[in-house]
Amino acid sequence: MTVARWRLIAFVLVLGATWLLLLLWAAGIDPRLPFTPAHTQSLPGSRYHAVFGKAMPDGQQLRVSAAAEDYSALQVTDVPELEAADLPILRYAFADFPGTLELSLVFRTREAPDDVETVSLPAPGAGTRTFDLSRVPAWRGTIVEVGFSQFPVAQLAPPAGAFKPFAFTGARLESDSWRGRIAAMWSSWFAHAPWQLISVSAIGPVETGDALPHAPRPPLVVALALVALALVARFVLRWRGDRLARPLFAAAAIAWVGIDAAWMRELDYRRAVDRDIWGAIPFAQRQDHVADERTLAAAERLKVLLANEPPTTRVLVNAETPHEILRLIYLAAPTNASSLGGYLAAPHTRIPSGTVLVNYRVDRPRPLNDVMRIGLRKVRVKVIDRNEDLVAYRVEAVIR
Repeated sequence: MTVARWRLIAFVLVLGATWLLLLLWAAGIDPRLPFTPAHTQSLPGSRYHAVFGKAMPDGQQLRVSAAAEDYSALQVTDVPELEAADLPILRYAFADFPGTLELSLVFRTREAPDDVETVSLPAPGAGTRTFDLSRVPAWRGTIVEVGFSQFPVAQLAPPAGAFKPFAFTGARLESDSWRGRIAAMWSSWFAHAPWQLISVSAIGPVETGDALPHAPRPPLVVALALVALALVARFVLRWRGDRLARPLFAAAAIAWVGIDAAWMRELDYRRAVDRDIWGAIPFAQRQDHVADERTLAAAERLKVLLANEPPTTRVLVNAETPHEILRLIYLAAPTNASSLGGYLAAPHTRIPSGTVLVNYRVDRPRPLNDVMRIGLRKVRVKVIDRNEDLVAYRVEAVIR
C-alpha cells in the first residue's frame, strides 16, 4: 500500500473521530452513556385530564377541543414518584398542533408540591420531539405530577383566534442515552417556530425564545466541522495552497446551501402560519385584529381622551415591558407619545405642566396626596381617566 493511500485512510479516520467528538460536544453526550435508554416511563395522552380548557380521552390519545377563558389550556397527570435525575429525556407527540400556540412542560416535585415549574418546549409539529431536561435547573428531586400547557404565541395572533383543536398522543420519560441526547439536539435545531422577537437571530435559540441553555446552533457546529476538515487535510494529507483551498471552498459552499435551505424551510413555515392567521382578513381590517387586543383598546381610549388636545401635548407612557410601551405608542399615533423611562433618561429633562402621564397595566409611579415623584422631580397631578388597564394623569404644576 502506498504512502498516499495510508494518508488517505488516516485522514478519513482522524476526520471521522474529530467530527464524532464535535457531535458529542454539541449534543452534550458523555461517551460512557449507553446508546439506548435503560429505563422509560410512558405517559399516554389518555392518562391526562384537563385542568384548563376541555379535553376527552380518545383511545390512547387525549383530544383537546377547547381552551379556557384566558385562551390557554393545561393537561396534567399524577405520576408514580420518579427521580428526575434518572429520567432526564422527555419525548412527546401531538397531532394537528396549531402553529399559533406555544407549548410548555409543567411539573411538580415532592420537595416543593406548592411550586409549579414550567419549561418552554420546541413546537411538536407532526412527529415526536425530544427535550433534554438535564439542562433545566428545576428538574431535580422527585417528580409527582407532569403536564403540558398551551397558550397563544406572544405578539403573533389575536388570542381569541389562536386556539384550534388538537390531539395529545402522549409523552415518555427516558434515562440518559446517546439516542436521547442526539434526538434532543435534532429537535432543538429543526423544530418549527412561528415569528417571535428572538426570531431575528439565526444563531440564538429560535424555538422558544427562553433563557435555558440550548445545544450549540447549526452554523457554529458546521463552522467548527469545516475548521476541523481544513486542519486534518493540512496536517494529515499535507495539502496546502490551492489544493487545500478548492475542496475547502466546495465544502463551505455545500454547507452554506444546506444551512440556507434549512432557514428557507423555516421561513416558509412562518409565512404559512401568517397566512393561516391573516389570509382571510381584508388588509384594511388587519389593524383591528392584533395579538395584543388589550393594548389596542387602551390606545383607542387614549386617543379619544386626547382628541381635543393640542398636537404638542406631551404624552409619557409607562408599562411593564418595553414591548408594551412601544406598542401603545405605535397604536396611539398620532399623539405626541414617548416612553417615560426614555424621556427621564435624557439630559436636562423637565416635565412641563399639561403633560399627560400614562400608566398601562402598572400602578407605579402613583401619586400620594396628588403629588407624584418622577425621577428627581415632584409634580402635582390629577387623574383624567382610569379603567382596569390604564390610568392617565395630567401634570398641573411642577413642585420642584
